[in-house]
Amino acid sequence: QARCYIGAPPPGPLVCASAVPAAGHRARLLPMPCDNLPALNNPEVCEVGGGGLLLPLFGDKEHEWPNGLRIVLYFAGVLWCFCGVAIIADVFMAAIEKITSKKVRTQDKRTKQWRTVTVWNPTVANLTLMALGSSAPEILLNVIGIFPHFTAGDLGPGTIVGSAAFNLLCITAVCIVAIPSPEVRAIKELGVFAVTASWSVFAYIWLLIILMAISPDVVEWWEGCLTFVFFWVFVVHSYLADIGALPGCRKPEVWSVHSETTQDDLAPMELEVRKKYGANKHLTPEQVWSLIAFHFAEKNSRAQLRVDATRKLLGGKHVFSEDPKLAKAAQTGAKLAKTLETENLKLEQAEKKLESTTRIQFASLIYPVLESVGHVEIKVQLIGPAPTEPITVGYHTEDGTANVNEDYEEAKGSIMFNEKKLEQTIKVKIVKSEGYEHTEEFYVLLEPPRDSSKWSLGPRNKVTVVIIDEDTPGVLAFDKQHLAVKPSHEDQVLPVIIKRTKGNTGEVRCKIRTEGGTAIEDFDFEPIQQEVVFKSGESSAQVDLKIKANSKTEQKEEFRVIIEDVQGGAEFDDSTDGGKECCILTVTLESDEEVKTLLARVGSFMRGNQDVIALGNANYKEQFIAAVYVNGSKDAQRTAKPQDWVMHIIALPWKLLFALVPPVDYGGGWVCFWVALLMIGLVTCLIGDMAELLGCVLGISPATTAITLVAVGTSLPDTFASKTAATMDPTADNSIGNVTGSNSVNVFLGLGLPWTIAGIFWHFAATCEAGDVWSLTYPDQAVDYPNGIFVVKAGSLGSSVTVFCICAVMCLSTLALRRKVFGGELGGPTVPKFLSAGFFVLLWVAYIVLSILLSDD
Repeated sequence: QARCYIGAPPPGPLVCASAVPAAGHRARLLPMPCDNLPALNNPEVCEVGGGGLLLPLFGDKEHEWPNGLRIVLYFAGVLWCFCGVAIIADVFMAAIEKITSKKVRTQDKRTKQWRTVTVWNPTVANLTLMALGSSAPEILLNVIGIFPHFTAGDLGPGTIVGSAAFNLLCITAVCIVAIPSPEVRAIKELGVFAVTASWSVFAYIWLLIILMAISPDVVEWWEGCLTFVFFWVFVVHSYLADIGALPGCRKPEVWSVHSETTQDDLAPMELEVRKKYGANKHLTPEQVWSLIAFHFAEKNSRAQLRVDATRKLLGGKHVFSEDPKLAKAAQTGAKLAKTLETENLKLEQAEKKLESTTRIQFASLIYPVLESVGHVEIKVQLIGPAPTEPITVGYHTEDGTANVNEDYEEAKGSIMFNEKKLEQTIKVKIVKSEGYEHTEEFYVLLEPPRDSSKWSLGPRNKVTVVIIDEDTPGVLAFDKQHLAVKPSHEDQVLPVIIKRTKGNTGEVRCKIRTEGGTAIEDFDFEPIQQEVVFKSGESSAQVDLKIKANSKTEQKEEFRVIIEDVQGGAEFDDSTDGGKECCILTVTLESDEEVKTLLARVGSFMRGNQDVIALGNANYKEQFIAAVYVNGSKDAQRTAKPQDWVMHIIALPWKLLFALVPPVDYGGGWVCFWVALLMIGLVTCLIGDMAELLGCVLGISPATTAITLVAVGTSLPDTFASKTAATMDPTADNSIGNVTGSNSVNVFLGLGLPWTIAGIFWHFAATCEAGDVWSLTYPDQAVDYPNGIFVVKAGSLGSSVTVFCICAVMCLSTLALRRKVFGGELGGPTVPKFLSAGFFVLLWVAYIVLSILLSDD
């Protein structure tokens, strides 16, 4: 018997291969991929007999249509598919947001205290699941592209590089011009950005190394595996930078501020900014608030930005709206922080110049004292050369939030220095008040000399005295950290006790609310959201918690009762769950009966949490309502603009289709995750086929189609998300940082995963022989690898990567120059701003043109 390659043969004599294995070769009982590759001269996707995975929809009949009509239809189809993949990708991101926001209770091994923490670290979530969500089309295009022949797809690798170029150059250009002149946005966490930016450049240099240096035009199995391993190394490296474990990287902020933050919540934040910026300058309350907003304002997650941008574009329900007051304060704080850092630097330089002159200044700038201390002693020092004759310096006190005679007694006078007396002390009496008062402050100032030729005041010529009241309002905590509730056929009302210990002076207020976990509000318990008031002298308060009747056999369920936003000077017990920020009581709803038999266990697992299922069923209806109405609801539809209606009508079929995706309530978001991922794969197949059809009828090579049409289309949602982040955030971290992180993930995950699969398959599972289709398709590689190997031609991809690396270095260098000249990477004066953006766009155009000219196609 003999096996022949029939159909369209390659040039030359017809090649046949004996079915009997040659000497030294294994007998192959199953068809191998070496035989199943497409024939060498297969027709193009837009030609008779050609086709992709799903298209052309009407088969060979489409080839009879006029070419102009096909161009219009395919182009409209590609754009429509881009709308679809943007919508389902945002459903996918919503599932990821649900998964990564999960909280659990853990016990501290050292203190033995229980804490409620999020399962996912924000940076790890951003670079794994979040990155998969935002780059799912590009990544799946590569994964799907290797099947069924385990060969590199025509569009996948080029789309990864083209998307990276568009992200870094065009999205950055959009973010630069989005900032109103002359405002600027600077990267705050420069150490973290340096990590992600370095990896984003290395990722593409690594592609050049494996495709053009180590093993030209092929990817060996260990190269694919190492590329995928780099993804996890990158995640760990970024995580260490995020938690401040690397040199030059700061630890993340412990606190966060939003529009509802109370004055008492701001106290630790105020202390932080005063320590950082107030060492050499008195800050007004307005300045302190701006700096707090700049440092501690909550940033929207990558998922929120992506989903909101897509919904605004396609007439969907908006995710969030900007708080203009907080955003404005944060932007003002960013400018102030930059100004104060410059002033502090100038002050340090001035002090160095004054080392040879005699100057008088305070030893310290802040003196915190207890109200019962009686008096405070403030040291004044003479620095520099000792005087040849006595120096007299005047001083006086000045009110701040503390008032003279009510909180302290006025001090005014003079002190004298000579060559033997280089340090003096100023005493100020502190007045103890009745009842509790907030922490207050007043100031002591040195008066400038009449004859400045002999001596001068040093920069520390104003000291702040902080008076701390000892009549404490107390510490708040629940009387217990865990509450177990037995099941009942009737509603239960349980008392929740809040204790006030270590002081009860003054009125204290706090907010109490419930937060669902595996237990669902309105199904398992009635939600609570109210204010609790402790009058002066009261040491406890009670809030009633209603547990719904439950006779169903379910697994144990939990929810949380949280007290937060305390006012009146009280604090939370740091040793309890929630720490200093809040106090958490975990309520466990125990099951109706213990499941003892295997059959009962399986039945309980299959039933799951029936309340979650009921809530998910209710949300299914809400999904279809949101899909039908413009902007997501009947009320929002009344204010919809004409463009909202147009985009809604275009996207309506996609919205109705994807409303079938299960809500995030099922399985903690995982059911939605997998179903949405499957639908993204299907839409990605459509995009791949439609893009190849369009490129074919236009006479454009697949490589050119990948770096232009497909790359731009899949990156548009990220463009709007980054623009929103640039305008809303006081820093550039969330807009530019997402670009560099995403580019790294696209290579290490988007190429590393499919290349690992294909590389391992060709090395360990496939064995080719002379005369196989693989050998005829890749004759150069068959010489060095007769048994077959995963081939990735470096031609057009290598030239595209080379040009991108050059453009990336020029882009990052320009951003560094803008930071030095204008104080930030984004924004700035009008003319330089548009020149920078235009330069980046020109770089992108140059990348496209050079990649096409250097291509082998």
